[in-house]
Amino acid sequence: MYTRQGAQSNAAGVVAPFRGERTGGLVVAEARGKYAEASMNSKMCFSYCAARATSVPATAQIGNIVWNPPESGVVLSMGKWSAQIQVTSATTLGVTFGYSAQAITPTTATAADSWGNCLLNAGSPGNCVAKAYAICTILVVPTVVMNLFHNTAAINTVGVDQVDGDFEGLWTIPPGYVCALSGITAAVAAAGMTSTLTWEEIPI
Repeated sequence: MYTRQGAQSNAAGVVAPFRGERTGGLVVAEARGKYAEASMNSKMCFSYCAARATSVPATAQIGNIVWNPPESGVVLSMGKWSAQIQVTSATTLGVTFGYSAQAITPTTATAADSWGNCLLNAGSPGNCVAKAYAICTILVVPTVVMNLFHNTAAINTVGVDQVDGDFEGLWTIPPGYVCALSGITAAVAAAGMTSTLTWEEIPI
């Protein structure tokens, strides 16, 4: 295998040589952000829920819930998340991430405040296979798989500042399942939490 030293400028469809550096080493580099390729190809999605009294894991779930329909043909590879508790919530010790089986459309549902494709164009809202809710009734209480952050009771009397993280595809939601953010120990106070979940929709 041979490499060509120096930068290259190749048109689409051209079969180009590997790039080498001056001592003969192979040059590799991350060309763009981690999620850019999936986002530009309309495979990256988000759910944003504002000022919700996020429940503990329950069938009457409130907060930020994402459902992958049984016939979707994709798995949801979970990406970045963010949340803040913006009111005093002295009995809520933090927020978790969990999942449960959901073979039918969730009922008594309120859609997420905004959701859709991370390719932010006019067709973005709703342009994803998965469905996102702020409130819905599901069949099975979610099983918690990860604690996301701790909430110090009445910190500055307004809850916890914004926190965020990246699942990096660790959790994968198959067709016929939901995932959700939930409170630890007790529900977040009324209008208490704003959050975002993101995921990549990968064909199976």
